[in-house]
Amino acid sequence: MRFRRKPALTAREIWILIGIGAAALALANTLIGADILLSRALPGGGSFLAAWAGSRAILWQHANPYAEPVVGLTQQLTYGRPAAQGENPYILTVPFFLLPLYFPFALTATASVARGIWICLNQVALVGTAFLSLRMIDWRPPRSFLLLYAVLGVFGLYSVMAQLEGVPAILLGLLYVGVLSAYAGEREELAGALLALCLFDWEVGAPFIVLILLSVFHERRWNVLAGAAMAVIVLGAISFLVFPGWLLPFLAATLAALRASFGLSTAAALEHIFPDQGVLAAQILMGFLIILLIYEWATGRDGGFRRLVWTSCLALAVTPLLGFRTELSNLAVLLPGAALIGASSMERRRHGGLLAGMFLAFALVVPWYLFGRWVAAGDEASHAALLLVYPAMTIVGLYWTRWWFIHPQQTWVDQIRSTRTSG
Repeated sequence: MRFRRKPALTAREIWILIGIGAAALALANTLIGADILLSRALPGGGSFLAAWAGSRAILWQHANPYAEPVVGLTQQLTYGRPAAQGENPYILTVPFFLLPLYFPFALTATASVARGIWICLNQVALVGTAFLSLRMIDWRPPRSFLLLYAVLGVFGLYSVMAQLEGVPAILLGLLYVGVLSAYAGEREELAGALLALCLFDWEVGAPFIVLILLSVFHERRWNVLAGAAMAVIVLGAISFLVFPGWLLPFLAATLAALRASFGLSTAAALEHIFPDQGVLAAQILMGFLIILLIYEWATGRDGGFRRLVWTSCLALAVTPLLGFRTELSNLAVLLPGAALIGASSMERRRHGGLLAGMFLAFALVVPWYLFGRWVAAGDEASHAALLLVYPAMTIVGLYWTRWWFIHPQQTWVDQIRSTRTSG
C-alpha cells in the first residue's frame, strides 16, 4: 500500500502563515503593552501582587512566602503604606502546591509589568470562558447577542474589578467551565486535574466544587477523583521538596486572613438596607439558599448534563449570598450563567432576543450605576446592593429559564403551535 505524500507548502502559503504569525505577535505585544501602561496608571492589584511577591520570595530569596515581610511589601506596592483598618491586608492564602502557577510572573522584578501581563492573561481567559460557555451549552448565538455578551464579559463592573484587583476569579470561571466541559466529554482525569486547580481560591466556588464531587460519587466516575488526586499528589510532592515546612505558615496566613475585617458579607450588606433586621434576614436567606441547593441537586442528580450545568450556574450565583465575606470582584465567575439565560430566552420564548438583550443590558448597566452612586455620593446602600443585585438577577434569570434549558425538546404546547402554524 502506497501512502500519498503530503504536498509541501507553496511560497504563497508560507508567506500567509508568516503574516498571520506576525499580526498575532503584534496584537499580543500591543495588548500587553497597553495593559502594562494601565497597570502603571491605576493603583491596586493587591491580590495578584501578594502571590507575585510570595513567588519572588521563595524563588530568589528562599524565604517564607507567607511571612510578614511579604505582606508588608504587598501593602506598600498596593497602597503605598501599611493597610488601614477595614482594608484588605493582602495576606497570601494560595496553597503552596499551587503557588507555582504564579512563578512565571515572578521572572520579572517589576511589579507593574507582572501585573500588566496578568491583566492580559485575564482578558484572554474572559474570551475563553465566553467561548467555552457557549460551546458547553451547544448554542450558536446571533451576532447581536454575542456582541452584548462580549461587552458584559470584558466591560462589566465585576470583570473590570477582577482584572484591576488581581483576584483569580476570571481564571477560576474558566476552570469551572473547563471542569464541566471535560466532565461532559468523559475526559474524567482532565476534569479532576482542573478541579484540583480550583482549590487555589476555593471559597469563591466552594458549593460548585461540592456539587461536582457529589455528582462524581453519585455516578461512580472514580477517574475524576483519580485525576484530582494525581494532580494534588504530584504538585504536593514537589512543593514539599521545594519548601518542606510550608503547611503551618500557610494555615497561619489563612487564619489571619479570615480574622481580618475587610470585604462584604450578606449580613453586612442587608444591614445597610434593613438596619434593624439585616442579620436575621441574612441568616434566613442563607438557610433558604442552602436548602434550595440541596433540593436542586437531589431532584436533578439523574437529570443529565444540562441539569448539572444549570445547577452549577445556580451554585455559583448563590455562593456570594451564603454569608461568606467576599470581594465584589469575585462575582466575575457568574458570567457563564448569562450565556445559559440568554440561550434559553432566545431559543424558547417569543421575543426572546429582546428579553435576553434586556437581561444583559441590566447586568451591565445597573452595577455601574450603583458603583457610581457609591463613589460619587458615598452611598453605602448602593455599595451593599452591588453584592446582592447581580447574584439575585442571575438566580431569577436561571429560574425563569429553568424549564426551557433543562428540557430543550419541544413541549406539547410548542408542538400544537407549530402544527397550527404549518397548517
